[in-house]
Parts: sequence; C-alpha cells; structure tokens
Amino acid sequence: MSGALLGLAGAALVVGPGIDWFRRMQAVRIPRNRAPYLAANALGALLGAVALTMEPGWIGGTAAVLALVGGVLFLALRAQSTQDRGALAVRVGGPILDFTAPDADGGTFDLATLRGRPFLLKFFRGHW
Repeated sequence: MSGALLGLAGAALVVGPGIDWFRRMQAVRIPRNRAPYLAANALGALLGAVALTMEPGWIGGTAAVLALVGGVLFLALRAQSTQDRGALAVRVGGPILDFTAPDADGGTFDLATLRGRPFLLKFFRGHW
C-alpha cells in the first residue's frame, strides 16, 4: 500500500470519529464505551506515522500529519482527563437535592421550606 493511501486512511480514522465525538459532545450524549474512539484515533495516528516514513507525497503527507497530530492529541487529552462518569446525582422523576441560594431580594432561599407542597422550580440565567 502506498504512503498516500495510508495517510488518507489514517486521516479518515481520525476525522470521522472526531466529527461524531463533537456532535455527541454538543448533544451531551458521549457514550460510556469510549474504546472505539480511542482505538480509531490510535490506529489513525499509527497509520499516519507509517505513511510519513513511506514518502506519501504532499496530499498523503498532509493527511498523514493530520492523522498523526489529531490522533495523538485526542489520546493525550483523554489520558489527562480526570472526569469520571459516575452515577447520576439527579434523575428525571427522582427527588431533587436540597440546596440554598440567594433569591431575587437578596435573601436566602432554602428548598427544604417547600417540602410536602407542590411547587414549580424554574432556573434561568441572569442578564448582565
């Protein structure tokens, strides 16, 4: 296989899952099983590195560098991430967690004061 084809294949393995990852990230639906994304990026980076050793030409070389940099960057960011997906603290239909917060008049609002009564709790971003 030529270096240009390896570079293009590596870029496809990095760019395709990368686009899917960002779409899922924007929708806050990152899958629990991240192994396919990690494997695709690792394989894409490896193919990019191999392609660069085979004189791929400028198109294949550009794709190989994209695969190598993108794959390694994804893997490095995932390795340094300390975020762990644990159990959800709040579920739809479940009980709300007690909290206190400042109200519109500068006083303190305590959710526990509403316990036992129906209420509508509405959050919105302030305007500044």
